[in-house]
Amino acid sequence: MTTPVTWDLSDLYVGVEDPKLTADLDRLDARAARFAEAYRGKVGQLSPPDFAAALVEYEAIQRDVQNPSAFAQLVFAADSLNPAHGALVQLVQEREVAIGRQLLFFSLEIVELPDDHFARLLEDPTVAEYRHYLEHLRSERPHRLTEPEERILLEKSITGRSAFQRLFDETIGAATFKMELHGATQEMNLSEILDKQHDADRAVRAASAAALTAGLEERSRIFSYITNTLAHDKAVDDRLTRFSHPEASRHLSDEVDTDTVHTMLDACVDHFGTVARYYHLKREMLGLDRLYHYDRYAPLFPEESVTPWEEARDIVVDAYTRFSPTVGDLARRFFDQRWIDAEVRAGKRGGAFCMGIAPDWHPYVLMNYLGKQRDVLTLAHELGHGIHDLLATGQHFLEYHPSLAAAETASVFGEMLTFDALLARDLPARDRLSLLTEQIEGIFATVFRQTAMYRFEQCVHTARREEGELPIDRINALWQESIQAMFGDSVVMGEGHRVWWMYVPHFIHTPFYVYAYAFGQLLVIALYARYQREGQEFVPRYLDILRAGGSKRPADLMAGAGIDISQRAFWEDGLRVVDGMVTRAEEAWREVNANA
Repeated sequence: MTTPVTWDLSDLYVGVEDPKLTADLDRLDARAARFAEAYRGKVGQLSPPDFAAALVEYEAIQRDVQNPSAFAQLVFAADSLNPAHGALVQLVQEREVAIGRQLLFFSLEIVELPDDHFARLLEDPTVAEYRHYLEHLRSERPHRLTEPEERILLEKSITGRSAFQRLFDETIGAATFKMELHGATQEMNLSEILDKQHDADRAVRAASAAALTAGLEERSRIFSYITNTLAHDKAVDDRLTRFSHPEASRHLSDEVDTDTVHTMLDACVDHFGTVARYYHLKREMLGLDRLYHYDRYAPLFPEESVTPWEEARDIVVDAYTRFSPTVGDLARRFFDQRWIDAEVRAGKRGGAFCMGIAPDWHPYVLMNYLGKQRDVLTLAHELGHGIHDLLATGQHFLEYHPSLAAAETASVFGEMLTFDALLARDLPARDRLSLLTEQIEGIFATVFRQTAMYRFEQCVHTARREEGELPIDRINALWQESIQAMFGDSVVMGEGHRVWWMYVPHFIHTPFYVYAYAFGQLLVIALYARYQREGQEFVPRYLDILRAGGSKRPADLMAGAGIDISQRAFWEDGLRVVDGMVTRAEEAWREVNANA
């Protein structure tokens, strides 16, 4: 199923040739030059009011560069096959780096301010509004380089890390996968071939898995080279900036302690048995002797209905509205004002994302809608991100975006609201079981698979630093071992699965980001359980969490709700809920059998 729904980006720019775009970049470059001339080398001598004025202007330049940057990324994601879109991304990146190079001194000079002087600056009311941003900035002091060194790293990123990221995007975006079945060949993009993994026909799943493997293997040398290069690039960056282990910079950026992350991940690993228990059940439900990697997402019943786009819209908006009319109104705006691109087409980026730009601008959602129940939940998930962005508009731009550790709070919550709405319908026992198992598998993909992928990243980056450039077979083996550990003996990860790490964009764009999905999912399970206990009394407190945007550390955000994320007991509570869902599935299966 396809949908004609596409977004309207004309409120940013009317097209890639819009002269306003380059004019905006020229204007921002001139503003950055004036800013540097006025303040370079002088930050330590500014009075609190003068520092406040400088901070506001710095923020304004940083915010205004977001429009051309976002537009370039959005048009490229919508159609990476158009050479003009790739050229625009490159142009904007180069101009953005040039602007950033002129502004770089400001954050470096803030970091180097003596503590007593910094304290005096915070006495100014305007400066105090940016306390969180400034304190987080200064927490990076041990890892900052001199301005000339930082400028070199910034300049070289265009022909280094960013270039390889673009190469990955263009390669995977242009990739086609040829599925051969019953003497016929179908050519599909990544989103379409991955969707076939959910087909009721095992032959289709096996054929699509083989096609995915073959398509990735054709490009394995380039994906391996990109991965090795970026892993080494990160090792160099970490050495220069004095980070002790590969994931440390991510956790500092996300404002979460490494110990807290590993406490959560260790708890997830210790519950891998829940995954094996479920997939043993699924093998039984499917009536198979063995479950292979291409069987993981098989529907229990072949006649899964297709949900039209308009119905999906109504389901999701209604679910949000029942939670909060305010939130429902925000969700509806995405549809009414064409902030969503849901059409499946060649050259479009696979998967889904929401891009929040700035407090004074609305977000955009990209997804590939095929009408499955999981697509309805994906729509709810991405709208959750967008609602989070809209609720945080009261924050300054520098404190607008939540850290990655808290970024999934609204998205997963919205997904759970929608799941409950789907489950509340008058459904036959089989459909209820199907919906429940699909939600369990979604949670597994979010919590346990992301945990396994994080461990894979740890292995790859560590091995790259210790062993040098890694052969493809070595990376494949690390992937296979990491994922197999999640399933135990319940699923056979076939040889073809060994290369499936190659299509995951997070490894390329945001190393060690994947833990945030598990973090957010388990966090929201606890919050959602509280909502179910407290009802509408919970809603204002939850909305306050979202309105905070990026103005607080995740630990501080949750402490306000009475949650201590550093304690393993908190994560265990969420994992027990997941285990309970598997128990519900076992009971539902027995009910279906009894009624058969």
